[in-house]
Amino acid sequence: MKKLFLMAAVLGGVAMTSGAVLADNHGDHKKGKMMERVDTDGDGMISKAEFMAKHESKFMEMDANGDGSLSKDEMKDARQDRKDKMMKYKDKMKDKMEN
Repeated sequence: MKKLFLMAAVLGGVAMTSGAVLADNHGDHKKGKMMERVDTDGDGMISKAEFMAKHESKFMEMDANGDGSLSKDEMKDARQDRKDKMMKYKDKMKDKMEN
């Protein structure tokens, strides 16, 4: 049962961090910086290993106590952080449209 919960937490975390990765890099797509950050070998493509490494780093950010597992509270905090980043981005875009 613990393994099942851990797997569900990891998969949920990966799904959640996909949005976080995009939110973190939202303004960078025009300059290709997101690609540069994830494409660590510079071959112009993102390999599975590069993709997973980016998600591993996001998992580590979410794992606030560093125990190698995500608790409900850690996942809740990560979800709130993602929402906050998206709201900040939306506000920034709204300000740009108004000016």
